[in-house]
Amino acid sequence: MTICGTNDGRRACRLRVLPPSSLTLRAAGPPSGVTRGLIVLTVGLVCAFSQWAGAAEVAVDVMPARYITVDGDDEKFRAHHWMKDGFTGGVRDLSASKVFTNGAVLEAGGHALVDQNDLGAAFSLKKEGLGFARADFSEFRKYYDGTGGMYHFFNTLQANETNKELALDIGSFSVETGLALEGLPQLSFLYDRHFKDGAKSRLTWTAVKEGTTTRNIGPSWQDVDEITDAFAVKAGHTLAGFDLSAEQRWEFVRSDMTREERNLSTTSAAADKKIRRQDQQPESDLMTTTLNAQRDFLEEKLFFSTGYRFAHMDNREFETIIETNEAGVATNFSNPKQIRDARADNDYDAHTWVNSFTAAPWKWLSVITRLKAEVIRRESSSSYPADASPSSAGGSTPNGVIDQRVVSLNENRAVRFGEGLSLRFTGLPRTALYTEVELEQARARVHEDRKDLLGPNAGETFNRYTITDVDRFHAAMGGQVAPCPKLTMTSQVSWRRNNNDYDDQRETDSTGTTARSAFFDGQRVETTEWSTRLAFKPKPWLRPSLRYQLRDDDYATRAEAETAVETGMLSHVVTADLSWQPNEKWLATAAFSRQMASVTTPARYSAAAGGPPTFNADVNTWALSADWTPAPRLTFSGAAQYTRADNFNDFSDAGLPLGVDTQQLDLTARVTRALGKEAALSAEYGFYHYQANSNADTGDYDAHLLLVEASKKF
Repeated sequence: MTICGTNDGRRACRLRVLPPSSLTLRAAGPPSGVTRGLIVLTVGLVCAFSQWAGAAEVAVDVMPARYITVDGDDEKFRAHHWMKDGFTGGVRDLSASKVFTNGAVLEAGGHALVDQNDLGAAFSLKKEGLGFARADFSEFRKYYDGTGGMYHFFNTLQANETNKELALDIGSFSVETGLALEGLPQLSFLYDRHFKDGAKSRLTWTAVKEGTTTRNIGPSWQDVDEITDAFAVKAGHTLAGFDLSAEQRWEFVRSDMTREERNLSTTSAAADKKIRRQDQQPESDLMTTTLNAQRDFLEEKLFFSTGYRFAHMDNREFETIIETNEAGVATNFSNPKQIRDARADNDYDAHTWVNSFTAAPWKWLSVITRLKAEVIRRESSSSYPADASPSSAGGSTPNGVIDQRVVSLNENRAVRFGEGLSLRFTGLPRTALYTEVELEQARARVHEDRKDLLGPNAGETFNRYTITDVDRFHAAMGGQVAPCPKLTMTSQVSWRRNNNDYDDQRETDSTGTTARSAFFDGQRVETTEWSTRLAFKPKPWLRPSLRYQLRDDDYATRAEAETAVETGMLSHVVTADLSWQPNEKWLATAAFSRQMASVTTPARYSAAAGGPPTFNADVNTWALSADWTPAPRLTFSGAAQYTRADNFNDFSDAGLPLGVDTQQLDLTARVTRALGKEAALSAEYGFYHYQANSNADTGDYDAHLLLVEASKKF
């Protein structure tokens, strides 16, 4: 069994990950002793397994050395390519399998890259008619860039980067075992643990002041320590022709997060150098029960399935916000946020029923109908204690007394229905057509009461009772036509509409307070999409294609006593690619993609001088790859990708410079030499280049990669 790992230079998803509860990981440093022990244990277990089982097949792919040098911003290089600079080596993939004489199948696999914090292993044992047992873990590291925004008119604070090393270790560990005895219900038990540990960048950029000019370009970061434990019991059985299944699942999520937002300034004023630390501890306990039944009739011409799901969640969150000056002394700045031991609690129940019916009266026609009903109840409360005085723009030390305690009580009830219809038609030669329609209706009732118990603070006292009607509609149609064997045309068009209508039955009397919780009247979102693709095969060795995608989003939001605010986004994507294989020794592919997008807001029509016009976001990408086998045991391969974004609009007088202006080039070249039928040796070189307009961004780099890799099957 092959266990995937990160491919150099590519963002490979890995969702199966682990660590034991005793494992402590830190975000950007080298692997700890425990982690190195796990690496050795992973490889040792698989090797011992293959030796013990007398495995019929063992395959190993090792990377003795990979070395990356970075000239420039190494942090941005890691975030772009998910690779760490410096030395890395280890086992890319190690797998073994054994089929016993009684029919049982035993499989094992693993990978371990030292200093990359990329490791994993999996083991499984299964026998038809009896059951299975499997366990797996893996772990990988995701890197983040700690650079904030850019304002080129600043002299000393032009660009900012946090000195916090940002990387997140993400992992999981799971064990599952089950019985599948003939004639008896199938039963299985699952335990699953997921974790995140490290620090990541956030987009809550902070104020940076130079002279009398302030721009929100300061970076911020957040420490994350999160663990999710899940237990599940599953059962399945066939009774009277119905396939029945059930699952009972429990999930427990515990998180501890700390965010830091630090203002920067060249002035000596304390009010310009605020440091905000926000500590959050969200916790959730979720229990779900799922029941499902399905059956086909009339020799699979009719198919029916139904399901029910009940979900109950208890959620609570604790929060403390402390604003300090540079010396670490708690200080009240303007609009102070000195929050101590705030708490919010939620109790949530949801009942969901779904039904599906499929009919295929003829081979060329199928009809699918879907129905859904859902009932939701949520009750919540929160307490928000604050030390709000004394307060002044210049900053004053809080007196340690909680003089604001805002308490909120909320109650929500919602009912939702959904319907769907799909048709598939293949009655015409070389043609396949389809259409589908989906509708949804929902009504939600919201009671909200909020009051400052220690006030009086009229700005924090309000109440409302709002009924919201939501209707959604989605329609799509498309098909594929092949008028001749060498030509294929595919096209699809869809339209979506989401409409929210808010009806305030009761709300705070505006004559008694300025607070207005319910001030939206409605929102409408409409999306139109169209895509088409033309594929042409003039020769077996030549295959060009052309694709076009259009998306148009229109937003209209209505607030009380205000005209509707209309915003739109229009995007076009044109992609052309070519596959060329003149003979068995050569294979080449080439592609070009142009993505064009524009965003229009009411600010475009502002009479103010220097107002931002329509914002354009265009990106061009060229890609080329080739493989050449000049001799049976020798292969050369290479790839190149160049991306150009030219969207820098300098509206410094009205605010921040907008957009990006970057060039990115990735080149790889690889040679592989086969050593017999079951062994190979490879060497690879990679070059990575990133360059940005110095008025819009920082963080240029040039990186070089060298690696050696060997594989062997036994």
